[in-house]
Amino acid sequence: MSAPISGNTFASNPTPGMVNPYTISGMQQQSGSDRLLLICITMRNTVTISGITFGGVAMSLIHQTNRGGLQQRMSMFSLANAPIGSGNNIVITFSGFQFNPISIHARAYTNSSGTGALIRNGATATPNTKTITTTQADSSICMTSCSINAFNGVNGQQIPQGTNRSFVQHNTYKQVATGAFSGNTAFTNGQAINCRSVVTNGSVSLDAVEILGTASSGSTRRIFNVT
Repeated sequence: MSAPISGNTFASNPTPGMVNPYTISGMQQQSGSDRLLLICITMRNTVTISGITFGGVAMSLIHQTNRGGLQQRMSMFSLANAPIGSGNNIVITFSGFQFNPISIHARAYTNSSGTGALIRNGATATPNTKTITTTQADSSICMTSCSINAFNGVNGQQIPQGTNRSFVQHNTYKQVATGAFSGNTAFTNGQAINCRSVVTNGSVSLDAVEILGTASSGSTRRIFNVT
């Protein structure tokens, strides 16, 4: 096995308004074997996401969770062997018009056999530390969080605890830290990883997903669908 390799990223904080489906251009999946595209979206919970396509190909739902206390809906979608090259748009279909800003972060990987373990944790007093246990050797972790309050500088997202990871901060009428990735140094199988989100005060949510490396011969690609 070998670790997933993080490639191109894309971040946007638009307000779709009366456009449904909503098209976003500019994300590009680089060439390489065992490709995976991950998209994290946070938005006001007045509507749901009916589906996302990339380059006309439907993405798989990892999770879509209503955080009622934050009035936000947080979701992750993935696509194995995403089409490469320019001109492959992200198209998001909502259940109705989304008049509020949304946070979107997309990250392309190569050398990945899909996604594995998933943790979803609602708003908990800062710092919010939750454990995700890897299901395969040579895995990495990607996470996103949401809060009423601002994230605490560079240490707002940590994978593992104590290791600050860069992230993008968006405003959806709440504060969102998205796209933190543990890097290309992979974890071992069955390793318990403490992920941490830190805001200036109050509570903060924490969602994290395992990005699998290239599986050994005969293994099965795993794209988890959680509703």
